[in-house]
Amino acid sequence: MGKAGAARVKAGDAGYAGAMQDHEDRLDLAGTRRQIRDTPPLVYSPYASMDAPNPFDETARKRVPDRKERIARIRSIIEEKPASRNFTLMDACAAHIAGANKSRAASKELLHAFMQFPTNIDISEHNQRAMLSFAVDFINETYGGNAVFHARIDRDEVGQHGVDVFFVPRYEKHTKSKGTEQWISLSKFSKENARTRYGKRQKTVKNKKTGEFDPVFDDDGKPVEIWNDADVFQGRALQDAWFEYLKESVGNKFEVERGKRKKGNDPDRLSPEDYALKKEQEKFQAELKRQLEPDKSKRANESPYEEPISKMVAGALEDAAEIVLRVRESAEADVRAITHSMLDDDGRGFLETKEENRLLHQSVKRQGAMIKLLQDTLKKIVPDGLRKQVKDAFNRVWATHPDNNSDRSRAQSSNERPNDAFSRGP
Repeated sequence: MGKAGAARVKAGDAGYAGAMQDHEDRLDLAGTRRQIRDTPPLVYSPYASMDAPNPFDETARKRVPDRKERIARIRSIIEEKPASRNFTLMDACAAHIAGANKSRAASKELLHAFMQFPTNIDISEHNQRAMLSFAVDFINETYGGNAVFHARIDRDEVGQHGVDVFFVPRYEKHTKSKGTEQWISLSKFSKENARTRYGKRQKTVKNKKTGEFDPVFDDDGKPVEIWNDADVFQGRALQDAWFEYLKESVGNKFEVERGKRKKGNDPDRLSPEDYALKKEQEKFQAELKRQLEPDKSKRANESPYEEPISKMVAGALEDAAEIVLRVRESAEADVRAITHSMLDDDGRGFLETKEENRLLHQSVKRQGAMIKLLQDTLKKIVPDGLRKQVKDAFNRVWATHPDNNSDRSRAQSSNERPNDAFSRGP
């Protein structure tokens, strides 16, 4: 059972909102694939009701310190989404931001948060309403007080511990020249949260000569400091805040752990389809590794990939033996052609065949390199016992090949050993 929660936020435009609306209505491919039961989602959508709130009043409202009171108010609005509702995400967004100022440089319309709850929480309608309420309250409190215009928890999928929250932080700005105005911002509160938690650090710049990052100082020799508010710090601050919120909200009933810190810049969250594909690939690779281990006979674990991978390995080894045989035959044919051409007594013909000899010699060297590469590869991937079986089978094929008997007898009489693609060394 999972004990860790996670929070991810992504900015989107009107097109993104349309795609999310199609997903909610199960009009997209991903939505139809994930649907395993006919159960409508629970939604929090205050602007869709007949008594929709006034966004100016909601933004100016004093913050309520009592979490239980806030949760009760949110929960009173949660409902099972009516099938006949024709009120989109962008409709709700437009109602929420109406009359507020916005930066002209802003290119995105909204934020989408996916709030993952610990999967050790039992699934029931009561608990899902609670999860939806907690997620809405957390986003509102983290992003200024009045941010969420729509939220949803799906109940027709395999996983039922994630809440989708759509929001635009709306807040009041006070200036001497214009007094109090209401604005919206997608980045203001994320940066403030990161700055509050992680403060500042000394600025560094990359040294072009050494490649190292050197600290920066001002003209007075004092360190130049910058805020830790880049995207990576904003994401980390959000995760920390979500973990703290979960501990305070459900920590008395369920164990809650901080999610693992993200490494690198890869996408934060895999879709259920991509996650399932990743798991299948991991199972396939594990079975392939097991079958290539020398002690695989001692293992009793069954796998759905055991038979197909056994056939794949056997086929690969047969193909490898065939490649070795063809390369060897080609090399010997080249050598015979060189020897035959050197018997020509004509001077001009001799020079021509000498050049041909040089070219053919290069071809033989390349083929020898191919054999060496194949040897090294097979030594690494094929177990000792299996390599010996294939070696013996290959030698039997070689010994009975009609074109090789005379060459083989001469090689043995000269104490030469046939080329062995599976030998471990001299």
